[in-house]
Amino acid sequence: MLVPMSSSSRRQVVVDAPVEALWELIGDPNRHPEWWPRVEEVECDLLELGCTYRQVTRKPMKTIETTISIEALEDCRELRVRCLDTGMFAHFLLTPAQDSTFVDAELGIEPHGAEKLVGRLFIRRWLDQSLEGLRRAASASSSVR
Repeated sequence: MLVPMSSSSRRQVVVDAPVEALWELIGDPNRHPEWWPRVEEVECDLLELGCTYRQVTRKPMKTIETTISIEALEDCRELRVRCLDTGMFAHFLLTPAQDSTFVDAELGIEPHGAEKLVGRLFIRRWLDQSLEGLRRAASASSSVR
């Protein structure tokens, strides 16, 4: 039996901020609206592997409320989340690089029905906007310190 492949986009960037500063933004889902495009609101009471949280995301013409599952979590290193409703996923790996951080990021959608509505170009653009938002938020955080 053939299993349909996911549609995803992957990018690697260096962000001029220490890994701990980026982890504060990535590793705390409640802070995702600060940098992740279209993420409007997050309600995450417990952050541990296997837990779920509520997220409100802006879509064209409406917002949707979804349940997100934490599939991988390693402090200051890795976060992988998946939307249980749409099949969208995000995976972030962080590696210290002197005073900066190397970010390996992937966004995509597993075959779940919604993949017919979301194209590769959309995912690539969303990933680029996400990494740029992360850069801006990290820069704003470091200027506050």
